[in-house]
Amino acid sequence: MVVHQDPPRSPSPDDALEFFADSLESLYDHHMPAKGDPLALFTYSSPSSSAHPQPLTVRLPPQQVNELFAHFVWNASLRMADALAEGRIRVEAEQVLELGAGAGIPGLVAARMGASRVVLSDYDDPLLIANLRDNISLAFPDSPAARERIRAVGHSWGEQTSLEAVLAANSPSPSPFAHILLADTLWYSSGHALLLSSLQHLLARTASARIHVCAGFHSGRATVRSFLKKAEKVGFIRRGEWEEVGVDGRRREWGWDVQGEEGEWEEKEDASERNKWVVEGDLGWSDEALREDGAARIEQWTPADGA
Repeated sequence: MVVHQDPPRSPSPDDALEFFADSLESLYDHHMPAKGDPLALFTYSSPSSSAHPQPLTVRLPPQQVNELFAHFVWNASLRMADALAEGRIRVEAEQVLELGAGAGIPGLVAARMGASRVVLSDYDDPLLIANLRDNISLAFPDSPAARERIRAVGHSWGEQTSLEAVLAANSPSPSPFAHILLADTLWYSSGHALLLSSLQHLLARTASARIHVCAGFHSGRATVRSFLKKAEKVGFIRRGEWEEVGVDGRRREWGWDVQGEEGEWEEKEDASERNKWVVEGDLGWSDEALREDGAARIEQWTPADGA
């Protein structure tokens, strides 16, 4: 007898948080998409091809805060750190912000690769931010100059006061950032609108400014696609190629913009296989968003007397 079984389906974005929390135990019986324990030391080793292959040690946050799972090091965070260490994301002499930093590994690697200013930010919780500040010292114990270029600032996405604190940390004068790192920050779809609100204020309004994304699929590919659709509506479009990368190094095109014949949330693998993959790519301002910003600046400009 042949028994028909429906293909596995990704949850709708609205169900993503519940799906993720409920499935952690079952996922961990298969491929573990995260490493570490609260307060444990974790050492990141960059690829041998890196210009700075020295290991980097951090301490993981002390607890789960607000259901954010910041006390793990996620595969997407390590993939982004590798991209920085290998120079595929180039940040030398640039101003870099990491949102949802957790232990701060990608941002700290950016500092090692010569970023002129790095701001590490996560949910505005004293324990999370204190741990990030400690990790700056752990990562650069013998380099006061490097530590001086890095700041840790709490920011709850969409919240104005802490938003201003993040901008102020980008000294010598408060300003948006040329590069924003998002490593595994998209799984919680209810936070997309707030995240995008912050990004609109924090990314420099230039054609070269980039949001670097590396996202796992713990809550399904549909959640990532939902974010990209929302991002496009507020002026962020994909720049360059977007690819899925497997834990074994395989790469394949990100093809989840076309609705499948079987329905919007179809998946190709079960949860265990899906969690062996991340998607990585860049977002930048659309030409239209830059034109609108330029027009607004001209409209607001008042010439000085005698000009």
